[in-house]
Amino acid sequence: MVCLHRPGIGPRNRACPEHFRSSVLPFTAALRPLAALLSLRGVTIAVLGLLAMVLVWADLQRGPWYDEFYTQFVARPDLSWGQALRESWLPDNHPPLYYALARLTAFLGAIPYHRLLNLMLGVLAVAGGVAVVRDVPKLAPAGTALALALAANHWTLITGTELRSYFLSLCATAVLVLGLCAIRVTGSAGGTARRVAYWGAALVAFNTHIVTSLTAAALVAPFLVAALARRNWREARAIAAAPLAAGVVLVAVAAVQLPLWLANTTAFWITPGFDQARFAIYWAVVRTAEANLVLLAGALAGAAGLAGDLLLRRKRSAQTGALALLVCGVGIAIAALVTLHMLRPLLIEKYLVGLVAAESMGLALAFARMFQGLHARGRAIALALAAAGSVPGMMAGTGAAIFHTSWFASGRAVAAEAALCPGTLVYAGPMWNDDVTGLPPHDNARVVPFAYRSVADTLGIRLAPDGSRALSARCPTIFWGEHDTRHRFDAARVKQRLRAAGFPDVPLTFTRIGTGWIAVTPPRQSALPR
Repeated sequence: MVCLHRPGIGPRNRACPEHFRSSVLPFTAALRPLAALLSLRGVTIAVLGLLAMVLVWADLQRGPWYDEFYTQFVARPDLSWGQALRESWLPDNHPPLYYALARLTAFLGAIPYHRLLNLMLGVLAVAGGVAVVRDVPKLAPAGTALALALAANHWTLITGTELRSYFLSLCATAVLVLGLCAIRVTGSAGGTARRVAYWGAALVAFNTHIVTSLTAAALVAPFLVAALARRNWREARAIAAAPLAAGVVLVAVAAVQLPLWLANTTAFWITPGFDQARFAIYWAVVRTAEANLVLLAGALAGAAGLAGDLLLRRKRSAQTGALALLVCGVGIAIAALVTLHMLRPLLIEKYLVGLVAAESMGLALAFARMFQGLHARGRAIALALAAAGSVPGMMAGTGAAIFHTSWFASGRAVAAEAALCPGTLVYAGPMWNDDVTGLPPHDNARVVPFAYRSVADTLGIRLAPDGSRALSARCPTIFWGEHDTRHRFDAARVKQRLRAAGFPDVPLTFTRIGTGWIAVTPPRQSALPR
């Protein structure tokens, strides 16, 4: 066939296929990078890459708070491993795993840099998730949706930017529930990489934080019971082996720690009562649901589709079963945690990151049902919108992390005041924190002065010598207190405490800053006796 090209018709001359293809190919080639970006893999890489950059930046910007000083102190490299385990890690209220990881990475240095440990743990969690999804490609849409949900979550940014174990709990539980769903879908433990990911997640989730341990056990239970009820022994073994091994480790550690946990929490700072537990769970659930509104809308549409599959078309799928079992596990976890909280207060919202991971996985499974019902163009649009929907949550979480409670708020005020007069004396230390130093474990008494010294060294504040009671003759004298969460000092109470410590009675200008305060007295030569 001979094609005659007529001017003005060009690409629309469909009678000439060769000419049409030559005109369309450059346009198609230009769209290939966009198509790759809007694939499941491309969206996952883009969002998690952005999350990693945000976490690193926020790690370096956020000021430290008391519990981070505690972690840094008990993980300091001058302690031998045996001494740290016996004297600091086992007597604490948490399993020693995260402290051991912090000790292993003590070479990272000061707290802002040491927080990069969490980024390493996040990379391992992503590798575990990839291992599961590569072995079970059916879960690829849910895996991407899980990544989007967690990237947007408030607690991902808060916990990922502090030197504590909660981010590890979040990551481990996320991989654990993804692994449970994979076993449910395939009925087997899968390949080596998937088994390693599942075992690692189970061992960590059961041995990082006691609330996470209880949550993980509650999430595993329905999957195991369902497999046993169907007499699918292969699936039951795949589910049970890793949690049983992890549970043995937990029981062995708890045999040593449980009496100490009970003693440490006899007088505890967490508010008792049903309302405390109810609101902690409520806000964890609500924040997770609204973290990515596009994903939530897709999940609701997907849930409607799953209900239609089951009720109208009588079509059952392993994904539907996994979602139902996940919901049962979350219900069991909530009931168990509320019951235990009524016996011994143990719940705040941050401790519920295991539930956050499980709920995110549930949203991901429902979103995947909606996604799989779309044609190719609709899937690309849904992915683009869901990825964009993660950005506002990521930004809000970053802001919340950076402006979170920090010792730098009052510390910077002290540094600014002291810089005005080089002879300024600054008094800080355990005098203001006997509510903390008196709490078990015994490391609290040593962490408080360590925290003041760390902030002072970082911000260039020269602290008065221990035991001194001198007041500056030429410059102001500053009294500085932090972590004032229970006593709530004011000017009168500060004066009372100073008189009891042997300081003369002087006028004070008292200013509260965040969870701390500063009280400034003028130079001694101008101070009038009261």
